[in-house]
Amino acid sequence: MKQFITLFFFFSFLCFLSTETVYAQEETGVLINKVQYKGNNSNDPQDVSGLNSVRETTAEELELIDQIRELRKTNDRSKLNEILQLESQLEAINPNSISKPAESYGGGVEPAHNVNHPYVPQSIGNVEIFNSGSKFVSSLATATEQIGTTAGRIWVAFSIRTSSERDTIRVYYSNNNGLNWTYYAFAWLAGTDQINYDEMDMEIIENSSGEKYIWIVYGYRNDASSGRWRTGGLILQTPTFAGNLYALSWPGDDATKRYYRLRITSDNASYPSLPYVYMVASFDSAGASARVNTQKTLRCTSPFTTTPTFSYKADRFWWQSTTNNYQRDLHSDIAYFRNGGSDSIIVSFSNVPDSTKLWFAKSNISNGPGTPNGAGGFIGGTQASDHKQFARLSSNGNDNGSVFCVFRQNTNNRWRIKYFRTTNFGNFNSLSQSTLQGSVTSNSNHPEIVGVRNKPKHYFAWRVDGTPDSLRYIGTTALGLWPQNVAVMNTQTSISGLVGVKPGFRYAADDSCFAIYSIFGPFDVWAALGCSGIPTSIDEVESVPVTFSLEQNYPNPFNPSTTIKYSVPTSSLVKIKVFNTLGQEIAELVNKEHLPGNFEVTFDAANLTSGIYFYRIESDNFVQTRKMILIK
Repeated sequence: MKQFITLFFFFSFLCFLSTETVYAQEETGVLINKVQYKGNNSNDPQDVSGLNSVRETTAEELELIDQIRELRKTNDRSKLNEILQLESQLEAINPNSISKPAESYGGGVEPAHNVNHPYVPQSIGNVEIFNSGSKFVSSLATATEQIGTTAGRIWVAFSIRTSSERDTIRVYYSNNNGLNWTYYAFAWLAGTDQINYDEMDMEIIENSSGEKYIWIVYGYRNDASSGRWRTGGLILQTPTFAGNLYALSWPGDDATKRYYRLRITSDNASYPSLPYVYMVASFDSAGASARVNTQKTLRCTSPFTTTPTFSYKADRFWWQSTTNNYQRDLHSDIAYFRNGGSDSIIVSFSNVPDSTKLWFAKSNISNGPGTPNGAGGFIGGTQASDHKQFARLSSNGNDNGSVFCVFRQNTNNRWRIKYFRTTNFGNFNSLSQSTLQGSVTSNSNHPEIVGVRNKPKHYFAWRVDGTPDSLRYIGTTALGLWPQNVAVMNTQTSISGLVGVKPGFRYAADDSCFAIYSIFGPFDVWAALGCSGIPTSIDEVESVPVTFSLEQNYPNPFNPSTTIKYSVPTSSLVKIKVFNTLGQEIAELVNKEHLPGNFEVTFDAANLTSGIYFYRIESDNFVQTRKMILIK
């Protein structure tokens, strides 16, 4: 009787310990950052040395800004010339802004031969969009049309590299939620220029009727990745085909400066017919005593074109470092949001010298440079001393106040994924935050996030390292509820860590999940589509359990070995242990990540004495124990 009572309390305690669940979504409570940092010195929040002074907006500028805002609210394309004239007057007053046409660039663009890839998926589908053979896939991007009769059309762009040759760009679209793909455009860079690995972004500029424009931006290098670091892009028109490659050239640009990790956003959600486009690039250059690391921003006030004019912001946006001569890999991102009648952009910086924090600053769309006021400055979250990088921003492009920042964080020597969430218009000084996501035994790769225009939805995804690798995809509302949480979407089990997973979404009822990825190499381009079930390929449909289970061992009684079967419905860390009647652990049979499926393990008790033993499975919030008898 004593042994039974001891065993009962022992297993009750173990069950209590295992009640922590990966389905927990956000940490309780709201984090308040009590210090508003003014500059780039996280040790001294009052230090403003080295930062631009934010010039005061004059009364004349405010009047022009109000006139522009009122004209844009009309959503009337006939007002464009009047808006551009007012923008020119505004720019003449502001010395920070310099407009000029996009720099002419070589290379070329042509329509692709239409090639359809038929496929009928079962459950979560995986479609190979492009087989690269021996050529590398250097960058990926995706976006979904959200306005007009072609709303729901998914676009995918990627760059292909062959040794020391110039990169090429291929663009596909799908009209049926990713099932079939049409090859739309082919472009090639000039000379032997090559797009940097994982430095491509995409934004679709569209209205309810007429032509739409696919904006693809990237960082690239001249001379087979040994020359200048530059930024540029490709603009495609649809349905009437047109295309153009361009290069960006900030004031003072020369061969000693590096521009990279270009990111794009727009206010198309708020102004369907009169949108602006905004970009941010990471930047460094040789300074007087140390290398300057910072960010540069620009905007385009007339983006319905393949030959745009850009308004470059000559000053750095906000953060900068001049501490040494390092060429840093600064991760920058940008998002637009609307706060009542005010239009704003927010820029995030990560992987900076104080890499335990994420850095936020924002400005209105006209003036710049940025300021941490109302953005939060430095944010460390509840794990304030843990390393953070690859911060990515997402908004819904409207005035719902929802802005997300998803990032990678190193906690207990393991890279995991987390987000900061604010409904206070980009003010991360007051935020909610997710629990750490990913595996506690395997590293998570850098995440990416996308928001749905004028809807309270955001989607983010990343690769979880393992054998096999898995693609994790989460859909969340503006209030932190998770209607989509897919542990694995991929059939290809070796996902590239060099080119990250790119989430999108599709217009399928209650099944909006979509992502693209490249396999190890990086080679090939795959689309994963569907929120439920398991990944299936063309020739493979697996039987997947719907619940966790632990079967009775067979044979039982046994001597000296027996087989234990168990089922796992979702990608999970699974542990199976054996205990004696005193509750002492005598063997650990399983301790590893599992994809969904049915499994078995053999227990060899050759070194044990006859008697009763217990075996237990732990996975997520599931615990089950069974009894077995060894007779010798």
